[in-house]
Amino acid sequence: MAHNHIPKQKISRRKKTKQWGIDSVKGFIKESTFSATGKHDLLQFYEAYNGHMNESDYNYVTNPYNTQHNQKRNFPARLRNYNIIKPVVDLLLGEKTNRPNNYMVSVTNEDAITKKEQEQKKLILQHLQQQFVNELNAQGVNTGQPTEEAMTPEQVEEYIDTTYQDSRAIVGQQVLNYLRDNLDIEDKLQKGFFDWLCSGYVYSYKGVCMDDVEYDIVSPLDIDFSKSPDLDFIEDGDWVVRRQLMSSNAVIDQFYDLLSEQQIDQIEDHTRNRGGSFAIPFLQRIEDNFGDNDRFVEVMHVCWKSFRKIGVLYYVDEFGVEQMSLVDDTYRTDREAGERTEWYWVNEVWEGYQIDNDIYVGINPVEGQRSSLNNISKCKLPYNGRAYSNRHSDNVSVVSMGIPYQILYNVFHYRLELTIAKNKDKIALIEMNTIPKRHGWDEEKFMYYADAMGFAFIDSTGEGKNNERVTFNQYQVLDMSLGQYMAAQIQLLEAVKQEWEELLGISRQRKGQIMASDGAGTTNDAIAQSTAITEEIFRKFEKFEQKEMQGLLDTSKHAFREGKKVHYITDDFRNAWLDIDGATYMESEFGIFAKNSSQENKKMEQMRGLLQAMAQNGVGPKSIADILDADNFSRIRQLAGEVEKKQAELSKAAGEQQMQTEQAKQDLDMQKIQMEQQHDAEQKERDRQTKIQVAEIQASAKDTDHDNDGKTDN
Repeated sequence: MAHNHIPKQKISRRKKTKQWGIDSVKGFIKESTFSATGKHDLLQFYEAYNGHMNESDYNYVTNPYNTQHNQKRNFPARLRNYNIIKPVVDLLLGEKTNRPNNYMVSVTNEDAITKKEQEQKKLILQHLQQQFVNELNAQGVNTGQPTEEAMTPEQVEEYIDTTYQDSRAIVGQQVLNYLRDNLDIEDKLQKGFFDWLCSGYVYSYKGVCMDDVEYDIVSPLDIDFSKSPDLDFIEDGDWVVRRQLMSSNAVIDQFYDLLSEQQIDQIEDHTRNRGGSFAIPFLQRIEDNFGDNDRFVEVMHVCWKSFRKIGVLYYVDEFGVEQMSLVDDTYRTDREAGERTEWYWVNEVWEGYQIDNDIYVGINPVEGQRSSLNNISKCKLPYNGRAYSNRHSDNVSVVSMGIPYQILYNVFHYRLELTIAKNKDKIALIEMNTIPKRHGWDEEKFMYYADAMGFAFIDSTGEGKNNERVTFNQYQVLDMSLGQYMAAQIQLLEAVKQEWEELLGISRQRKGQIMASDGAGTTNDAIAQSTAITEEIFRKFEKFEQKEMQGLLDTSKHAFREGKKVHYITDDFRNAWLDIDGATYMESEFGIFAKNSSQENKKMEQMRGLLQAMAQNGVGPKSIADILDADNFSRIRQLAGEVEKKQAELSKAAGEQQMQTEQAKQDLDMQKIQMEQQHDAEQKERDRQTKIQVAEIQASAKDTDHDNDGKTDN
């Protein structure tokens, strides 16, 4: 296919004039298309989810003979939509909200390993210095520094391998958390997942506005692009065109600084014939839902990869060391100063807007090129997206796979309604001449008593048309009931619905429909098999999410090039602060890593199942609430580590308290023993003194008696 309407892109910057930019925007708009059958099919998928059916799909049922007479098409039944697509899509949407977020930021700069080694050397040096101070303090030398414990070399190595994080990675993680809260990323990605299920496509836009990051999910109906067959994401493609239908006031809000007074008058002119690439049915729907469509203006945003000539300049600085820097194509090499330049043609992303078919503004290189430090030509478009399953075939989606089942389900319901209309139950054939007319009865009174009372009177003497006597035993009962046929149709309805759900792996156990006869093992196996079938739907979308997180960080480097200081409240009502050094942040090369959400979700559920046991073992309510609030297993592991550390500290404190209690008890027992021993010793001393006193008294008495005896002898 020829692309003669796209101007040459491999030209110097000075030749890229305003007219060249306008011609480029026009050329890529001509390349795009928004009125093809594919876009119409995508719209039908959204209609199917909302329960709106295309009656032309059922003409082979409602008009099997292709008659043009309306009265011959009035069957005693109406074709209605009984939505079996929406519950399945809503189930997957609900499961998506419960899947954990496991996106972690790392630094991929070449100096990351060097900084890690420097940190390790710093900690080991601190250990040696503290050991020297502790030794001098022990010898009585006044060092002026207290004796403290420092990490040993083994502890330093463990810290570096398990806990250490580059300060730039910490800032990157904080920025990612800030963007997710500030831009409502979770809600927008949920909207993108809805597009993913309905259309099989998901698209997004990332840009810089007023030194901040902007992010939006783009409707699959309003974007067209070109990319290489082997590329999965359109951010790596060549060009992309997005159309928007905006009110005149919204256009002024976005482009007020780029529009002239005459252009604003044109946009405000509601008498112009507008519509652009939007189909008339779409504009009619806009008018029905939002009012007069004359106030809406078509805005086309075009992004494409052009070529830019840059040079790698080699020169010698004042210290005699050869340096390297990048220069544009206007630079003149000073060969006399020893400079040399190697020139290359590299990719550069441009953008431009077409408003109301003939107003062109904002045609410039994209602000903040998402380039790589290792490859100066590698850059990405501000739009990203991917398809669900378009390899060597037309793309499909969950809803597109369900439409044939939806049509068949509605047809069976239509047939069931026709059957109900045909159903007459049992009909009794009664001779009209037996109605007792001579007693004042007629057919209406006869039918009333038959319906109201369950019985009716007849005239056994009634005569026929030829005056013959009517015999009572000739009455017949015709069975016009279609109950068995209707029961078979109801079974077919259940079979169609079950087959549709099994196509995606939605078992009844997964929907919570567990019977009493189902064992725990059988239920778990059924749920595991069901989730394994739908896991690919989530895996591909989560890979797109990973690219989005990477793109948001790359875009934020340009948005925060002057630095960023902000205080904000997170979605769980915590205070958070962001303080970014612009120069350091711009030079950081980040990488986003994600863990398998399905496995992470299983681990999180198993961990949360242990909370009751943790509460019984003394874990506080706040720690349990923090674990329940965590949205990824890494956070749960961190909280569990903190709980374990607190438990260890409490156990240590309790052990020390118990030892102190036992020591105090031993001291009390010892004091008691000592007091008893002292009391016994004192008692023995008193007894000894008493005995001595008694002995002395007795001795004194004997001496007195002896003296008295001597006197008597004299």
